[in-house]
Amino acid sequence: MNSIAALDSGTPYHIVSLHKKPFNKFFSKVIYIPELQIDDLHDVDILIVTCASSIEKILEHKNIFYEFLKAGKTLVVMGRNDAELWLHDVKLSKLPFNFWWWLDKKNNSIDIEVSNADYELFKYINFNDMIWHYHDGYEPMNGAISVIEHKIQKKTIFLDNKDYYGGRLILTSLDPFYHHGSFFMPNATKFAEAFLRYLSKMELYK
Repeated sequence: MNSIAALDSGTPYHIVSLHKKPFNKFFSKVIYIPELQIDDLHDVDILIVTCASSIEKILEHKNIFYEFLKAGKTLVVMGRNDAELWLHDVKLSKLPFNFWWWLDKKNNSIDIEVSNADYELFKYINFNDMIWHYHDGYEPMNGAISVIEHKIQKKTIFLDNKDYYGGRLILTSLDPFYHHGSFFMPNATKFAEAFLRYLSKMELYK
């Protein structure tokens, strides 16, 4: 099982998602982000910057993330983290926002689609369980696989770059830990658990 660390900004939704069942069993470490040091990560394979973390603290620790990547490790960045401000080569693309997708039982308004059906995450979850809403998208990145994207504008909602500054970057504009920890949107819980199972067994690239 891969060693996974998650960053905790101390919010109620982080505390619920990272320190309590059912997700806490997946983490070898939960690190309070103001106290993050590179030495904390020597025995960690995968570091998750969880949804809606403190952008101020992320920017303070930006160099640590690149040291981690340079060691051939995997950085996972979830939604609502202003990734375009601190990740090289990441460009945000504004997309329409429908907060109430999760109540659209017929999925008539869903405007995203799977763009890489062979991606291994889909062994753990189906696409319908990945739909609640998303927070904008990203321009396609050279060398990255776009896994989920906007149907019309072709901006990526979930990407995987296995050759990113010495390591691997998984980036998404989905925010499952925020919604699970806020006790609403059941699909966010389904996705987070499946995503963590995938990460725990994922082949590492070093």
